[in-house]
Amino acid sequence: MIKRLLYVGFAVADVDLTRRACRDLLGMSGEYLASDDFLGTDRGARLPFPNDCWLYVMESSQPGSPVFEYLQQKGPGLERVAFLTDDILADFNRARRQGAPLDESDLVETSRAWRFAVPPESVSGVTVELIQPKSDEWVVDTPPSIQGVLGLQHVGVAVENLGKACERFDRLFDVPLKDLRTDQHGGEQKDVMILPGNDRLWLHVTESWGENARVYNFLQENGEGLEHLCIEVDDIRQAVTRVTSTGTPIFDHKIFTNRPDGFEAFIYPEHMTGVTVELIEPYPTSRGYRPRKPQRIDCWPE
Repeated sequence: MIKRLLYVGFAVADVDLTRRACRDLLGMSGEYLASDDFLGTDRGARLPFPNDCWLYVMESSQPGSPVFEYLQQKGPGLERVAFLTDDILADFNRARRQGAPLDESDLVETSRAWRFAVPPESVSGVTVELIQPKSDEWVVDTPPSIQGVLGLQHVGVAVENLGKACERFDRLFDVPLKDLRTDQHGGEQKDVMILPGNDRLWLHVTESWGENARVYNFLQENGEGLEHLCIEVDDIRQAVTRVTSTGTPIFDHKIFTNRPDGFEAFIYPEHMTGVTVELIEPYPTSRGYRPRKPQRIDCWPE
């Protein structure tokens, strides 16, 4: 049974460059990781979020490996999501019964974990990995706030057909779906939340047909797949100031104040080594809102 999202895999040409971008623009740092034979990486980095998941920055020069092939075909971008499970054999058998192209050799046992991955052609362009760890080294302790970062709020998934995508996720992985919306962006987008089990985190699965919409343009250029990361911040103005103080522009040079889910700003892929990052400060009435700590009062009015 899937328990939560463990990591989002970010295939990059240069781990060092991506780490610096995340540090300078988002205030996030992490640790280097050794090579990963399952993914075919030469090296990587783990950048943790406070809600029990992390961004796995992956670099590969190994032809035939998943990360290398992704980079060759699509360039830098979000290559996979990995879910933590407590019964990987049951999940593996379920995926096979439901038509995933897997055989016994795809369930891999290493010294650290059991792992398998369902290829993107089965899941609307998304590689989905499942992991059952053998030790707690997969768990990363993080402070409740990292430079104002409260958590990874959602991972954008761009799909051609929302109904088919939801059916595939439900059939293969038995993950809950919630809050279908059919009236977004002037009636040119519909979306749904897929809940993996983390605190206030979801996959934001979106079908868009607005010719000027970001998701639609992504689909036209890249096909279906993982489209962006959304990071919840404590203060959108402070987060944007951090970005722009480095000389990096945000999209349209503004914070969007007319969106239904909160105050939003976007860092585009050319400034984040290949991935769009959305910064969001949700309204108190928005889905996923985290109650803020009471502000300290240094003196009381007379």
